[in-house]
Amino acid sequence: MTLQDGQNRKGETLAFDIREVAFQGTQRQVMTSRNSGFPVIILHELFGISASLLSFAGMIEVAGFKIYLPVLFGSTEPAKTAMDKLKRGAEFACVAHQFRILSAEESGPWADWLRHLVDWACSDSGHGRAGAIGLCLTGNFVLSMAVNAKVAAPVMGEPSLPFLNDGLHATPAEVAQVRQRLDSGLEMRAYRFETDTKCKAGRFLEFEQKLGQGFKGTTLPATEKLHSVFTEDLRDAGGQLRHDKVDEVIDFLRTRLV
Repeated sequence: MTLQDGQNRKGETLAFDIREVAFQGTQRQVMTSRNSGFPVIILHELFGISASLLSFAGMIEVAGFKIYLPVLFGSTEPAKTAMDKLKRGAEFACVAHQFRILSAEESGPWADWLRHLVDWACSDSGHGRAGAIGLCLTGNFVLSMAVNAKVAAPVMGEPSLPFLNDGLHATPAEVAQVRQRLDSGLEMRAYRFETDTKCKAGRFLEFEQKLGQGFKGTTLPATEKLHSVFTEDLRDAGGQLRHDKVDEVIDFLRTRLV
């Protein structure tokens, strides 16, 4: 399947195969790029697969990594219009309870399935280490995924759960296991905009307190209200990149995986 709205930095259209991945009775579609390379799992945001998400995935793919995009809800087709986004929002509302969006000291029901996806992607790509990038709604999911020792390059973009509450949206046991990995040399990167009202500075402070020095949080300066570091708000109205953190993430992936 070729998605015309997903292009990398060179303007090349990305091609994905749609695969089915099942674990413990749950089967979901996973979009996989057709190249070879170390696997990088990218989790979509509230509105599902979008053109800006595919553009970001293309930047990672052209750097030499094999992309895995699990479809947690919605369609493999990118939302193109405001009406599409409204429909995706309605689709999310139907499954919001599954994400436990208000829960602080527990992870969502996707945790085990996503950790299995790490194993599956490593087997599929032929590599023993994987990167994991979560965005907005799914940003915190990477914390739970990092319990899997094969996750060697975890990245959180504007992690926004739990909504309305403090906390890490992970179980104390998961936090303890990830902290042990971080203390033993793992690094975790996270990014937010200074003006973000969904992922506030206090959340990064809590990450630092509970995860230790292995957690590296970066707050990007902003004067207007921005949220999506790597997708919708990556470029300004003129199409120019607002920051160079995509390259930083690529360097991080290369250092930790390759």
